[in-house]
Parts: sequence; C-alpha cells; structure tokens
Amino acid sequence: MDNQKTLTTITNLTGLINGHITGLDRERENLGKLSEMLSDILANDPAYKEANDKAKEISKEKGKAKANILAQTHPHDIAFKIKDSRIEIKQLSLELSGFLTEYQKLTGSNEFESEDGEMRQIVITARVVGKTDFGDKQEKLPTA
Repeated sequence: MDNQKTLTTITNLTGLINGHITGLDRERENLGKLSEMLSDILANDPAYKEANDKAKEISKEKGKAKANILAQTHPHDIAFKIKDSRIEIKQLSLELSGFLTEYQKLTGSNEFESEDGEMRQIVITARVVGKTDFGDKQEKLPTA
C-alpha cells in the first residue's frame, strides 16, 4: 500500500473510531437517562416498593446465613481458593493475550495449533479508555 493510500486509510479509520466513540458516549448518556426514568417510575409505585422492600429483607437474611456458613473454616478456605483461582485465570488470560498478539505479529497468522493438534483462531479485541483510566484499569502485559 503506498503512502497516500495508507494516509487515507488511517484518516478514514480515525474518523470511524471517533464516530463510534461519540456514538457510544451518546448511547451511554441516553441509557443513563432512560434507566433513571424507569427507576423513578418503579420507586413511585407502591406495589413495587413493597415487593422491593421484602426482597431486600430476604436478601439481608440470605447474606447473614451465607456469612455464618463462610465463617466456618472449610467453606472459608474454599471461598478464598475460588477467589485465588479467579485471579489466576484473569492473569493467565492477560498473559496469553499478550503472547498471542506477539505471535500474530511475528508470524502473520491468525491461527494457532495447540498441543493437542486443534487449530484455534486468534481473535484480538480492542477497546478505548479515557486517558485518566490508563493507570487504573490497564494492567501491563509481560514483554518478551
């Protein structure tokens, strides 16, 4: 692709990205307004309010029962192991994503053959975050 076509493609792509960001922001704002309207309608309905209050009370009882069970050693240990396992899965997934991105760049292939011989497709997902969110939400990927 020559430089002029590359520049045109980048310009068009930038316009599409910015248009989608604007659209997402607009839809999120609209969703917030609609959600608030629905919440107000529900909050002003006596039957809903009564049912909601009952549900909250039952939820509190459920939480207390769960806390009592988790206070015992064995369930407490299992709960911690579940939390640790979720953290491990998230970390391994992040690392795998970095490795697959690098593999794709180096080989130019969108497929990867696993140890069992199964061909798997590499799917890259990207999202844009506000600049102030960089330190809060992004985790560094390992470098090769």
